[in-house]
Formats: sequence, C-alpha cells, structure tokens
Amino acid sequence: MGVEKGGTAAMRFAKWPEQQHLFVRLMIPYISFMVFALCLGGLFYKLTYDVVKDEVTGSNMQLLDQVKETMDIRLSEINTIALQLLNDPMVLSFARVSDPFSSTRTYKVLETQKNLYSYNTSNNFVLDYYLIFKNSNLALSSNSTYELPAFYNYVLSNTGTDYETWRSDLFSTYRNREVMASGSTQYQGKSYDMLTYVQSLGYPGSIQGALVILVDNRKLKSLLSGVDVSDGGWVSIIDNEGRVVSALSGDGTIPDLDPAAYPADSGIIEASGKTNDMMVTYTKSSYNKWSYVVAQPPHVVLGKVLSIKKITIIVVLAFLLVGLFLAYLFATRSGKPLVRILSTLTERPSGKQPRRPKDMYGFIQNSLSTLIDNNAALQDEIERQAPLLRESFYERLLKGEFLNENEIDTLLRHQHIEIAGESYAVGILHFRGGTRGINADALRKLDVERVLIKEALRLALGESYYVHDVAEDKIAILFVDTAGDSIRFRRMIEGAIAGTAAEIGERLALGLYFAIGGFRASLLDVSGSYEEARQSLSSVTYEEIVQTAWFYDLPSENSLFYFPGEVENRLSNYTKAGESGELRRLLDSLYQENFQQRHLPLAMQQLFCCEMISCLVKLQEQLMLQYPEEVSSLLLQLNATENLREVYRSAADIFLSMSEEADHRKKSRNVKLIDSILVYIQEQFGQANLSLDAVAEHMNISKGYMSQFFKEQTGTNFSEYLEQLRMTEAKALLANTGLPIRDIAEQVGYHSTNTFCRAFKRGSGLSATAFRESAAG
Repeated sequence: MGVEKGGTAAMRFAKWPEQQHLFVRLMIPYISFMVFALCLGGLFYKLTYDVVKDEVTGSNMQLLDQVKETMDIRLSEINTIALQLLNDPMVLSFARVSDPFSSTRTYKVLETQKNLYSYNTSNNFVLDYYLIFKNSNLALSSNSTYELPAFYNYVLSNTGTDYETWRSDLFSTYRNREVMASGSTQYQGKSYDMLTYVQSLGYPGSIQGALVILVDNRKLKSLLSGVDVSDGGWVSIIDNEGRVVSALSGDGTIPDLDPAAYPADSGIIEASGKTNDMMVTYTKSSYNKWSYVVAQPPHVVLGKVLSIKKITIIVVLAFLLVGLFLAYLFATRSGKPLVRILSTLTERPSGKQPRRPKDMYGFIQNSLSTLIDNNAALQDEIERQAPLLRESFYERLLKGEFLNENEIDTLLRHQHIEIAGESYAVGILHFRGGTRGINADALRKLDVERVLIKEALRLALGESYYVHDVAEDKIAILFVDTAGDSIRFRRMIEGAIAGTAAEIGERLALGLYFAIGGFRASLLDVSGSYEEARQSLSSVTYEEIVQTAWFYDLPSENSLFYFPGEVENRLSNYTKAGESGELRRLLDSLYQENFQQRHLPLAMQQLFCCEMISCLVKLQEQLMLQYPEEVSSLLLQLNATENLREVYRSAADIFLSMSEEADHRKKSRNVKLIDSILVYIQEQFGQANLSLDAVAEHMNISKGYMSQFFKEQTGTNFSEYLEQLRMTEAKALLANTGLPIRDIAEQVGYHSTNTFCRAFKRGSGLSATAFRESAAG
C-alpha cells in the first residue's frame, strides 16, 4: 500500500516538468494577446488622453468665447440704442431748448419723454438710461424727468464725487461710446455695482449733453459664474486700455493685469512661475479689443483628465491581474477553457464609455422652429395681400391720382415692384368671344379667358409685364421702354401683340383688339397715355379677329382741344396742394398738346381757354382767393385778341400764383392751428364728450382734415394723444391723492370706470390699483 502511494507521487513529480512546459505553451498565446491588447489600449489611451485634455482645456476657451460673443452682442445692441436715441429728431431738437418750462415748451418736454422707449425690456443688461441735456439742465428717461441737481442727489451719483465735479466732467470731456469700469454707484438710493456707458451729444468743442446707459455688473458676473474659480482662481474682463471692466475670483480680490501679456487674439498659457503656477486661458474681442482671461490651478483645469488617468491606471491594473488569473486558469484546462477565454475576450466591452450627445440647443431650436413657422405664415399673408395692393396702385396710376413721382417711387419700393424705363405707354386689350350674357357661366368663362390672356402676355413681354383689369373683358397693359428709342419701343409693342395673338389663337377663338396710347417720359403722365388708349379703342371697327389701333395713327387733323376731366382734376389738386413744380410741368404739357402738337381752329382755342378760365373761377371759390381783376382781364383779352397763346400764358401765371399763395397760407396757418388745437385739448381733456368731431367743429375744419393734419403735425393719432394726456393726469392723481378710482375716471374724462381701467392697463401694463400700490411703495 505504501509502495503504491510512493509510486504515484513519484510519477506526478516526474510529469511536473512536462505539465509546466504545457502550461507555459498555453500561457504564451494568452500573455502575448494580453500584452498586445494592453499596448493597443495604451495607444488608444494616449490618443484619448490628448483629446480629452484638449477638450477640457478648450472648455474654458469655449466659455470665454460665449461670454465674449454675448458681450459683443449686448454692447452692439447698446451702441444701436445710443445711435437711435442720439439721431432721434425730437432728442436733437430738445437739446437746443434752454428754458423747457416756459410757454408751450412744457409740451416739448412731455413729447420728448413720451417718445423715449424703455429698452431694458428688450436688453436685460440695460438697468436704465438717461438723456442729460446741458442747455435745459434736465435728465430724461422713458418714465421720469429730473432737474440735474435732484437727479444727481436722488437718482444717480458716484461715491466720493460732488455734483459740480460730476457735471463739469460730463459736459467738458467728449466721450464716444465710452464704457466706464465697474464700481460702486448710488442709484435711486441703493448701492449698485454697475458699468456706465457714456455717449456725448453734439461734437467735440460743442457738447450739448450726454446719453448715460447703466449696465448692472451682476449680469456680467453671472456670465462669468460658469468658471470654476476655486483654490485661488479668477476670471476677468479687461478693456482696451487695461482697465478691469468686471472680475470674479475665489477669494474676492481683483488681479493686477497687464494686457501686453496676452498679445495674440486667443490662447492658453501653461502654468509656470510667470503665471503664479496658474493655467491661463484668454481671448480677445475683434469688436472692441477687450480681453477675457481665466486663470486656474492646473488640478482644477485638468481635474477630469487626471481623473481619467487615475481610472485608466486602475482599470489597466485590474485588467492585468484578471487577465493573468484567467490565463492561468484557462492554461490548466484543455481547448474548452481556451475557447471560453477567447469568447469572453471578444464579447467583453473595451471599457471605453460611449460619448453621450448633449442637447445644448433643444429649447433654442424649438423656439426658432416656432419663429420660422410664424414668419412663414406672415409672409404667406403678405403675399396674399400683395395682388390687392398692386391692383390699387395700377388703378391710381391710370387715373392720374398721384401728385408727384416721389409718391409713386415710395409705393413701388414698398410693394417690391421695379418699373424703370426711358418712356412708357399704356395699351388696352379688348377680347371678345361672341354673344355673351350677364350670368354665372359667362362670367366664369371670362375669368378663364382673362387668365389665359395674362399668361400669354407674360410669355410675350417677359419681365416687363404689368397689367390691370379695367373691365370684365378689358385689360390695361403698361409697356416699358428701357432703351429710349421710340421706333424700337413701337416694334417691341407690336411684337408683344403678335406673340399674344398667336398664343391665344392656338387655345381660344377670341377676337383681340389692341388700342395703344402715346408715349410718356414719366410714370406720373401715363394717365394721359391711358386716356389716349381709350380714345384709340373707340376707333376700332371690330371687323377683324385681331386689330390694333395706335393713337399716333389716328387722323392728324384733330380739331378738338385736349383737356380731359382727369387732367382738370390734377390741375385743381396741384394748385390746392401748393405743388408748384408739378403744376408748372402740367401747364407746359397742356400748352404743347393744344398749341404745338394740335392745329386747333381759333374757335376751338377759345373754347379751350374758356375751360381754363372756368377752372380758375372754381378754384377761387374753393380756395377763397380773390383775383377778380385778373380774371376779368383774361375774359377781355380772350374776346379782344386772336393770340390765344398769350391768354393761356396769363391764365397759367394766375394758376401758379394761386398755388404759391395756397402753399404759403397752408404753412403759416398750420403753426397757429396746431397750437390752438393743443391748447384746446389741454383745457378740455377732462370733458367726457371731447372727441375728434368736437375739436374739428370748434376749429371750424372738417373731421377728415383735422385727423390727417393732427397726425402730420404731432406724429400720433388724436385718440392716442388724448388717451396719453388723460393717463398722465390719472397717474398723477393716483400717486398723489387718495381719490377713489371712480372720481379720478370722471376727472380725466371717462363716463365709465370699466372703460378707464381698461384704457389705463392698456397704456401702462398695470391696473390702476396696482399702479397706486407701486407708487405708494
């Protein structure tokens, strides 16, 4: 028994070297694979470490860039606000006022203040702003007016500076978009840490005032609060002169900085003795050359990188120990453990966590999507309204209702229409398709034919395609000559007519009858071409399928004078409006038409001059102007001479005199009238029955003229002006008296308390009760 046990032990000992050799042979592939995996993992780790380090060190740069972009945008908005305020005509006008509370200048103070907009609702960096005027010694904002001593003592003052020093510095030194460094400032009785943006009003050597915009420094520090400033770190904003605009540090101290230490636009400076063992990240704004600097201890900046490094080493060691253990375990087995090891290694995750995307702009994207949808809906609505506006424009153009070319150009730009050429002509297309009755089927058929004809015109005319429906079966066409050659212009029109006829002939059995008026050099005169086209259309015989009638081809022996009704209307309108330039051009046009282009008999010339004198008599009555001797002289001259051109010139001189007198009367009367209206409104605004009709009746003018005149002179509607005046008085009563709201409503001109409350909340955004409580607080 003992011999057997001893033999067995001897046999195991004899096989141990062979087993060790097999163990080594089995271990070598696992160890080799593990070493290769560790080397490959080390390479990936090195690459990952570098990428993560770059991302971590770049996070501060990204934050600084965000702060820089935000500051650039906000400062740009503040510059825009300053530009709008300093270019406001009312602000520029008020800067010259030296005695603001004399006579009617009090209204100028109120109007200037009312014209100011509360920009802190659209820019949360703006705490408030004030326009400070040197001549009037006033400080104005959107909701308050102060004399400068009271303004400095109770609203805005600098610690350690008296009023005279502050005022002298403000009005003696010209500042252009200057941002003062942050500091302690007394604002409305409270201490604020704020920046002050100053823009002088006027120019160097003649400063008329200044715009002061207050920026709450807490807003800037909230932008910088995303930076980790623990363990002695700090972040700061430095202006182009090296002054600290705003700073944030872990121990509350503001570092002494030198902008020359950051020569490049942006960069990262590794920790060293020069940086007090801090890793510095900085960037500069191309907008205003401000520097944005962050300094942090390396362990704070590279905390994530060091953490990854520590975790990676632990994982590698664990992987190495587990790998050795598994290699030993699998090496002691046969092929099955080897397969299991290979399977486990291939199915085992690499240990690298997938990067999860961050939804940083989810809310912005949703808001932008909503804005785009709303904008698209608005554009669709504008597009739907555009054809109606164009139709209205063409109708007024053909009727000659425009007084000058500036009005035409303004409407063209507003409707995004480009009509520019050397000359113009109007044609009328009359299309007929047999006997038609006035019924639904006939009208639908006309609509189809009109659409097809417009499509044919578009193909024939290309981009210079302007049409207007003047009847169910008539279309007015505006032709534009861009070359300035009348012969080529006529050929172009004839080609368009031929192309349209050919296109329509293939689709519909219609008779097409074109009537073309004369050429005009200005859009203001195309109404005359339209009248000529109508005259030409009357000469069409309708004997052929396609027929064209040119005004220039009508018989030259025209024995009728030219003075259509629309020209008489324009003559009267120009005279009453005081448009002497346009009136002179129209009179010259009538002279050329009737005395140079037409060979009128003497009797017809007399009739024409009689029509002109009749128009003069009408205008005398309408304008209440007296020219009895001049008109009598014209009548005597008309009967005594055969040189009727001199009679026409004398009549034209009287027209021009009337126009100049009407213009002078209108200008001198406007100043007196608006002053009288404003005084009357100020005296009567507490009457509930005060209205546009009542004021117009009191001033002996029409309601329509009163409405248009008041808007032109004050820049606001009568109802809005009256409501603002009443609300100003109501606010004063609410803040300074204990009267019930019902009594206040009656005093400022409201029958109903509900109507007053709705008007008050609409104008101020607060209910009357809430306003009284806020004023009391």
